[in-house]
Amino acid sequence: MPGTAPSLTWRAVSLPKRGHAVDEYEDAWAANVAAGRFALADGASESSYAGLWAQLLVEAFVMPARRPWDRSDWLAAPRGCWAEEVDGLDLPWYAEIKREQGAFATFLGMAVAPGDGERPGRWRALAVGDTCVFLVRDGRTSRAFPLQRSADFDSRPRLAGSRGPHALDAEQTRGLLRTDDRLFLMTDALAQWFLRSREQGGRPWEAIGPLLDDSDPETAFAAWAEDCRDREELRNDDVTLMTIGLAPDKE
Repeated sequence: MPGTAPSLTWRAVSLPKRGHAVDEYEDAWAANVAAGRFALADGASESSYAGLWAQLLVEAFVMPARRPWDRSDWLAAPRGCWAEEVDGLDLPWYAEIKREQGAFATFLGMAVAPGDGERPGRWRALAVGDTCVFLVRDGRTSRAFPLQRSADFDSRPRLAGSRGPHALDAEQTRGLLRTDDRLFLMTDALAQWFLRSREQGGRPWEAIGPLLDDSDPETAFAAWAEDCRDREELRNDDVTLMTIGLAPDKE
């Protein structure tokens, strides 16, 4: 699904786990291009209604009125919406226990400002867990956040929870965005593949970047991901990819 702002260009694609239906996909993404806000989340499957929580989380972050960099009170709205959706459901006792514990997700939120003719663009990122962003510049990965190595991924990442009032255990970073730069945002299975490929001397952005420029990016990405799964290069997990860059100046 493509979108543009006066100086920003972006695309996002996703694919559920092999053997799972689209409505079982528990990643989520959202974009508010006018506000320069983008977000990805990966719901923790072992928790209750994790896909719903991931979707509410990203939608709340991209609202321009929120100030997630300074405090965590913006979480009150998605936490309230999640509770309204699930607390009244009639569930078996074991599912009630999981519901009371809440839903959990990793999270990556980005703010991107395109700059002007004299100043470069700027970006800022807030992350909880192992959903990552990579900045590709001049044919190399210039930044990796919040994880830098494929070995850093494990089964217990930091998580954002739907039951409050706990604050986010988040990391933050920021940087510049030039005309030829490209930001790659991705959930954990794809991010681990990206870092492993780079560690082995590959240029993973050249494998996935053109997929989003295809006339049918969803189909192109799905075919590529399934081939990687067949070769056991990509874990069988929900995968989500978003790219953000600066559109060329118009003559």
